[in-house]
Amino acid sequence: LSTIAPLPGSKKQGRRVGRGIGSSKGKTCGRGHKGTGARRKTTNPRQGFEGGQSSLSRRIPKFGFSNINHLDHETLSLAKLQWHVDRGDIDISKQITMRDLVTSGIMTRVRVGVKLLATGKEWFQAPINIEVARASKGAKEAIEKAGGSVKEAYYGKLSLREHITPSNYPLPLKRSAPPPRL
Repeated sequence: LSTIAPLPGSKKQGRRVGRGIGSSKGKTCGRGHKGTGARRKTTNPRQGFEGGQSSLSRRIPKFGFSNINHLDHETLSLAKLQWHVDRGDIDISKQITMRDLVTSGIMTRVRVGVKLLATGKEWFQAPINIEVARASKGAKEAIEKAGGSVKEAYYGKLSLREHITPSNYPLPLKRSAPPPRL
């Protein structure tokens, strides 16, 4: 191991800059006099910089807002639900909850809740009883037409975590009441 070395000529030492006039890279080190290229590590200006002119992002007015109360539900289509029912991933003889959707692998994770969408309602025919956070009007109609029922249940952040992974909570938590706007 002590004799291992790179092949001769495969490693080239970099030029040492700032070592006097005779070194060919002395004084300004090949960067020239003044300006961005002489001062910064990279010669590229920051993203959006237009040479001192007001940048586009500052010329265009602000618009809209982000609603801090927005709930971003995970979506589940009736087509996907029917496909998993046909495969036998989920037992339709009992009520299907959000915990069942996660444990059966239909949903990977549920942060706020599950919203049932009517995509694929023309193929849906399973008579299921399901409990989700939200359901669209078309999805409710399709499930009721197939002989099932939909229950919309509100879960707060903590009570939803307890609902999905009850083994992490030794004592059952009291479910929080829905906010007044629901």
